[in-house]
Formats: sequence, structure tokens, C-alpha cells
Amino acid sequence: MPARAPALLAVLALLTTLAVASPAGAAPATKRPDVVLSNETTFTTWTIADVDVLIRSRPVSDARPITRLLTYTPDGDLQSYIVLRERWTPTGPWVKIRIPGRPNGRLGWVPRGVLNAFQVTHTEVVVDRADRTLTVYRQGKVVYRFPVGVGKPSTPTPRGHFWITEAGNFLADPFYGPYAFATSDYSTLSEWPHGGVVGIHGTDEPQLIPGDPSHGCIRMLNKDILKLVKLVHVGTPLRVI
Repeated sequence: MPARAPALLAVLALLTTLAVASPAGAAPATKRPDVVLSNETTFTTWTIADVDVLIRSRPVSDARPITRLLTYTPDGDLQSYIVLRERWTPTGPWVKIRIPGRPNGRLGWVPRGVLNAFQVTHTEVVVDRADRTLTVYRQGKVVYRFPVGVGKPSTPTPRGHFWITEAGNFLADPFYGPYAFATSDYSTLSEWPHGGVVGIHGTDEPQLIPGDPSHGCIRMLNKDILKLVKLVHVGTPLRVI
């Protein structure tokens, strides 16, 4: 019996360790699923950046950097971001975001703590280039549909998922009408001021709407852009098809 004591003690120690690590009735540890924060149609989460950090290709601090998380737009307004999902990691929560700027369509990850409070919108704007229309949806239902002018064949309005980044009458030029929205969509013309941001704005050439007269921007009749002001805001998702 004494000779078997060390082996018996070893077994008891192993059982004790397992009991501590896996309490009775406890479920085995599982990976948390991602939390979907936007479907970009009936609900979209957006926010602004608080800290200028690197945006990563994966939710880990040593992943490949894509670009920097900017706190201001090229015009000096607070830079907004669409937040797509949240993932819990051993170092805390990370979120996947849409990235404004060239090339269009980039996605990346940042720690949750570098972003401000989340805001949610249930509005979506869809621009149909073939029909020359801009449609506002709320909770998936049509609220308003407007005729628009889009990019001509040589300088088309790029397709994709974007969002409204700025709003105001800051352009102060009759060519742009009484109001304008900047978007995260970038034109094929990089020589435009600030790199070719696609705008949604009024016009002093209403006879060209509907049509394809622009270098990529979305032109609206002045009376329609003033209606749009009451329907959308910074953070509203924009889909160009």
C-alpha cells in the first residue's frame, strides 16, 4: 500500500485540478459570436472617432495596418464611421468599420474604446444610376423618391456601400444649390478638391435632371435637396447601384 501512495496522490491532485477548472454544472468555455451592429438597410450603427490610431486588417494589435482612423474630414468636420460588427477578443472588444477614402469599399478593425458613443439610424438612401433616382427608405419602406443627375459614362458615380459624412450649405456656390451632403464615396477623378469626394447637392441647371451630367456627384433639384435635409443626416448609409 505505501508503494502505491505516490500514484494515488497524483490521481487525487489531478481530480482536484479538474474540479477547480470545471465546476460541477458549468458549461465549457465557448467563443462569443460576433454582434452584428448594422445591416445598412433597416438599422445602421455609426459613430465618430475619438483617437487617431491605426485601422487593422484583423482584430489584433499586430495585424497588418490598413490606414489611420481619422478624427476629422478633409473639410474639418468630425469624421464619422459605419460600425458593422463587434468581436470580443482576449484584449477586449474590437469593431469592424467601413473606411472612407480611396480605394472605395475598404473595411478594417479598431478597438471599441477609440470610438465615441454609438448612434443608430433606421434610414437608408439608395441611388439607382440606371433609373436616375434617389430613394429614401425608413425601416425598409419607401419614404420619398427623387429624380437625380448622376455621373456621366466617362466619370460615373461609383457603386457600393457608403454613408453621409457631412451636411450643410458650406459650398456657398449657386452651382451646388442651397445645400449639400458629402459622402464617403470617392469619384474616379482624384484631382478634385480633397481627393474627389462624391457629394449630393442642388444645382443651378435643373434642366439636366434627371440625367447623367456630373463628374460623379449626385445632383438634385433645389426643392428636392431641401426636402432631403429633413429626411437624412450624417451617418445615414448610402447605397449606389
